[in-house]
This record gives sequence, structure tokens and C-alpha cells, in this order.
Amino acid sequence: MKIQKNIFILLLFIPFTSFAQEYQKIWQTEIDAFDILNGEAPLQEGILFTGSSSIRFWIDPAKDFNNPKILNRGFGGSQIIDLIENFDQVILKYHPKKIVIYSGDNDVEVGKSAEIVFGDFCTLYGMIKAKLPNAEVYYIAIKPSLNRWAKVLEMKKANTMINEFLNYKQNSAYVDIFSPMIGVSGKPEKKWFIEDGLHMTAEGYQLWAEILAPYISE
Repeated sequence: MKIQKNIFILLLFIPFTSFAQEYQKIWQTEIDAFDILNGEAPLQEGILFTGSSSIRFWIDPAKDFNNPKILNRGFGGSQIIDLIENFDQVILKYHPKKIVIYSGDNDVEVGKSAEIVFGDFCTLYGMIKAKLPNAEVYYIAIKPSLNRWAKVLEMKKANTMINEFLNYKQNSAYVDIFSPMIGVSGKPEKKWFIEDGLHMTAEGYQLWAEILAPYISE
């Protein structure tokens, strides 16, 4: 009876272990592509942009900020948990002086509460400060998008929690791109987005660059 019970317990863990392994493989192709971009010597002590597709589709932030030490290591569709799970390969490898993060958008879209988003961010922030204590951390607010307007209240709640948390941290800041993207109608202006109402136009990235500039300047 005891043997049967042990076998049953073991079987319970097999699907979870398999899921965890598969989960870690989801982004492996994109992360492997980073290694190709890095070459033999990954840029060290630069400014790292990372997070989901709003970072990934930022074509050339190094050019926009006139700074060759800016790296874009965003991977589309990712959530904050993915930055945690792939921390060593996506963040720690570069030992950045400054880290610009955009993530949380997809988290809310798949049903995570503001509290979970905030908790995941706190975990990520703690990892950064434990391994890279001198790194500056800048969190770009979850943007208001036409496509995900139905989730805006939860997004605003997550933004507020992260903003209040970072207010008490040194060398860290919440970067408010949310408010400037809202038009007179009380909703995001269409000019910031491509046809899908989610991903941004060049004009949208220009707005972000203007807001981020004071944090990026060295």
C-alpha cells in the first residue's frame, strides 16, 4: 500500500516537471539568437532594454538615444516570470549599468491580477539588486492600448503598486508613459499604434524615447 502511495505521489510530479522543462524551452530560440548577436564578447556594463514585444519591436534604441552601449534583448509575448526564469541569460550575462524593463502587459492579458504582476516584479527587482547591486532599474509603465483597453483598470493598479514601490528605492524609477499616451477622449490616441491597436508605431517609440531620455543620459 505504501509503495502504491509513493508511486501515486511520484506520478503527480511528473507532469509538473515536464511542464516546467517545456516552459523554460518556450523562449530558448530567441535567447539562443541573442547569443549569435552577442558574438564572442557580449557587451558589458551598458544599458539593457528587456521585456516583451514593445521592447523587441523597438528597432534601434541605440540610434534613438545616440548611445552604442544600448542593447535590446526583448522577447515578444513574454511576461515578468520569463525574465525571472531566464535571468542569467537575458540580464545577468551583460552586467548592465542600467536596466530598462517593459513587462506586465501580457501578464494582465492572460488573467494575472495586479497583485501577481507586482509580486513578480518585486521578485525580479530583488534578483537584480542581489546580483547587480549597483545597477539602475527603470520600469516602463504598462502602456494603455486600444487592443487591451478592457484590462486597463488592472493595468493601472499594477502600475500604481510598482510606482509606489520604486518611489522608495535608490537608483530606480517608474517611467510614466501611460499618461502621455492618453488623448482628450480619455483613451489612448490611435497614432501611437499600428493596425492591431497593441504594438506601436514609430511615433509611439519617439514619444517613449523623449520620456526615457533623462534616465538614459550618462
